[in-house]
Amino acid sequence: MADHGPLGAALRQARRQAGLTLRAAAEGTGISYSTLSRIENGHGIAPSLDVAMAVARKVGLEEGEVLRLADPLAHAGAAQLSDPGIRRALIAGRLSRSALSALRREHLRELASEFSASLGAGWPVDVRMAAKQLGLALVTSRTEPGFDCGGATYRIPPSAPDSHVSQRSWIARGIAHRLIARDVGGAPECRSAALSTEEEREATYVAAHVLVPRSLLAAELRKGPLPASAVGFTATLEKVASRFRAPASWAAARLTEDRIGELPW
Repeated sequence: MADHGPLGAALRQARRQAGLTLRAAAEGTGISYSTLSRIENGHGIAPSLDVAMAVARKVGLEEGEVLRLADPLAHAGAAQLSDPGIRRALIAGRLSRSALSALRREHLRELASEFSASLGAGWPVDVRMAAKQLGLALVTSRTEPGFDCGGATYRIPPSAPDSHVSQRSWIARGIAHRLIARDVGGAPECRSAALSTEEEREATYVAAHVLVPRSLLAAELRKGPLPASAVGFTATLEKVASRFRAPASWAAARLTEDRIGELPW
C-alpha cells in the first residue's frame, strides 16, 4: 500500500465520530498512538492489513471499506475478501498455510482445465497431440525421463505392451511441467524427475488432471451415481482408469477429489 492517505483519513474520521482519542483507538491493536497518528496523516510506512483491520474494529470502520481503501481492488473483490470464511483463512494479514495450499491447488486445477478445454473432447486424451500443441518435442530414451536444458525436448521411456499407461503418464507429467513453467514465464528445469519434491508432486497433480480432465470425468460419471459399496467403487475406479488409460492411483485421486463426497462410507 504505497499511498495510504485515503485509508488514514477514513480511520481518523471514524475515530473522531466514535469519540476516541488516538491513545484509546491504538490500545490493543499492536501499534502505538504515535504510529496511529502517522497512519491517519498518511505519513511513514503503510500499515499491514491486520493492523488496519484491528484499528478499524476499534473505531467502527467497516472491514470492506478498509479493503477498498487499502488496495486498488474492485468493489466485488473487496466484498469477497471481507467474507468471514476468507477472513478466517487469514492469520496476521497473511493466508494460512492450509489456505495457501488450497489456493494453489485450485490454481493448478484451473491451469489444467483451461489447457484440456483446448484439446477438444477426444477420449482418451491424445497426450502426444497435447505435447505438440505446447511445442514440446518427445524423444524416446532409455535414460531417465526429463527435459533438455532448453525445456523444449522431453525424454520418455520406450513403449511396451505392459508400459503404455506408464508412458502416457510420463508424457502427461512433461506436459504438466511445461504448463506450470509457462504459467510463470519460465522453462522446465533440465533435470530428471525427482518424485518426492514439491515441484514433482505439483506436476503429478496437474498431469492427473490432464489425463483425466474434469469435464470428461463428469461426462463419464453422469451415466449414474457412484456405487455405494466399496466393491462397486473399486469396479468404477478400474473402469475410469481403463477408459482414460491412466494409472489407477491417478484415477483414484481424481475420483476422490471430484466425487468421493457422494459415498456414504
